[in-house]
Amino acid sequence: MLKELGKYFDHYTVNARFMPAFFSVLPFVLTMLAWCPSSKSILGGSLTILISFGVMTFVSTIISNLGNRCQKRLFSIWGGAPTTVVLRHTDQALDKYTKQRYHKWLDGKIDGLNLPKVEGEVKDRTDADLKYQSAINFLREFTRDKTRYPAVYRDNVAYGFARNLLAIRVIGVLVALLCVVINLYFVWPVLALIKAEADAMILSDYLLGIGAGLVSVVFVFAFLFVINNNFVKERGFRYAKTLLESCEKP
Repeated sequence: MLKELGKYFDHYTVNARFMPAFFSVLPFVLTMLAWCPSSKSILGGSLTILISFGVMTFVSTIISNLGNRCQKRLFSIWGGAPTTVVLRHTDQALDKYTKQRYHKWLDGKIDGLNLPKVEGEVKDRTDADLKYQSAINFLREFTRDKTRYPAVYRDNVAYGFARNLLAIRVIGVLVALLCVVINLYFVWPVLALIKAEADAMILSDYLLGIGAGLVSVVFVFAFLFVINNNFVKERGFRYAKTLLESCEKP
């Protein structure tokens, strides 16, 4: 499936936009395979059709838009973009000496930028943030070469995946809950037979369905308690630090 998508979409789109969608519907796919084995050929062939008619392009655009909206909300909670926050003198994510090196390197690369000192940042926070954003815009373009800066690209993809997964979290919860109900509907009669001391060997015919049900339960808990603002924040600040670490390269 990913190989097929890779023929039409770039690596970032596949891993940061489509992968969250596939992750969200995985319980449904497993449920379909468990109770309707013939769906395997249907699921495989449908992807080509969806790509041909532009549906996957539409899905990519929708997920990107939802992710951007989610990002704006998160930035307002975090006090700004992680890359901007980390560059501030008032932030403690980096020690002051490392931050001084980054500021000096960026000032040397960008004519007329003159990143603010501590006093300047306190005096005019808005202008200071604009300068930090300008520096990050430069650094983002400076590190576009994925072969020279593989860690930057890797962490950017990981952040995009986490952000977009949070953006479609509600869909993930609803799909997983639906699959729990579907699997329980099919498995429950079997469990009742076993409880009545019927032939327990019949259970082996339903192992895939039971597995799909367990996976669905795990996904419900994952979307409710793991995939949250902190889940994305960790990846966002990891990307910010990796991006700024490129300032150490000659």
